[in-house]
Amino acid sequence: MKIILATDGSEFSVEAAKKLGEMITCDDKTVIRIINAVEVIAPPMMPFGREKYLNQEKALQEAAVKTLDETSLILSEALNEKSASIETKSVKGSAKEVILKEAEEWETDLIVVGSHGHGFWDRMFLGSVSNAVVQHAHCTVLVVRKTTK
Repeated sequence: MKIILATDGSEFSVEAAKKLGEMITCDDKTVIRIINAVEVIAPPMMPFGREKYLNQEKALQEAAVKTLDETSLILSEALNEKSASIETKSVKGSAKEVILKEAEEWETDLIVVGSHGHGFWDRMFLGSVSNAVVQHAHCTVLVVRKTTK
């Protein structure tokens, strides 16, 4: 089984990693690929120059690696000795596009994403990654909501 766990480092992504580790029944053929989308937005005129843009991109890449490492550790702990292979991958692009493209190319069986729980107006202005993934993915999608206690 091939599983994509999308993470942005938020508490919602942490919840998704924990829930996946708790719920999944896996074996040595199960591969979980943790992905993080890095979207660098270049200003149209780049008023501060190319160097500032490159520094921003480098900082975002470093943050992505840290997020992937932390999520991998959380997932490993949640799997609690279950047998699964864990990979990490940082991809440039918008989260919606990255998740859907990666799932299609890798022939994923399951996508797991956290839900930020935005209301109607936030979704209208911000968009909803989980909603876009559910609507357009070729495979099953598990959307994990953060539990409040």
